Amino acid sequence: MTTHEHERAIDLITRRGTEEIDARNIDWLNAHLTACPACAQYGDDFNNTGRLLRAVAVTASPALVASTQARIRARAMQLNEQRSRMVLIAISFCLGVLFSALSGWMWWRFGGWVAARLGLSPAIVDPGILFFLVLPALVIAVLMLAFPRTALEQSMIAWAREREGENQ
Repeated sequence: MTTHEHERAIDLITRRGTEEIDARNIDWLNAHLTACPACAQYGDDFNNTGRLLRAVAVTASPALVASTQARIRARAMQLNEQRSRMVLIAISFCLGVLFSALSGWMWWRFGGWVAARLGLSPAIVDPGILFFLVLPALVIAVLMLAFPRTALEQSMIAWAREREGENQ
């Protein structure tokens, strides 16, 4: 027998009971296990180990449960905050687009008239248009930078640690 056949048998033994194996592979595995005592021993040991692990009850300590719950709560709060930030970012983006479109329309409508009336050159007016079209996005970006997310994350972690201390 080749090494490839033994590897295939070991793969099928580990997949048996957890995955669907077609009848052709099951027949091949049974024939191989009757002909190969090493693989048959591996299969028996694998099955016995699985039975032994299912027979032993594994319980977590109360401290582990409490710390896991605190971390899950902190992560849930973090995800909730992230979701609410995404909503605020989407609203901010929509408002930025709206105000940019509105200011572009207003300049298109009245800007040429104002520039001609004041005698301004296009070298001054054109960069001014770009500035005022970008201004709402710049204001929103500055506001988002003024209130960083890390300060909020640190307060959530501190709150979770306080709750963990109360549970112990």
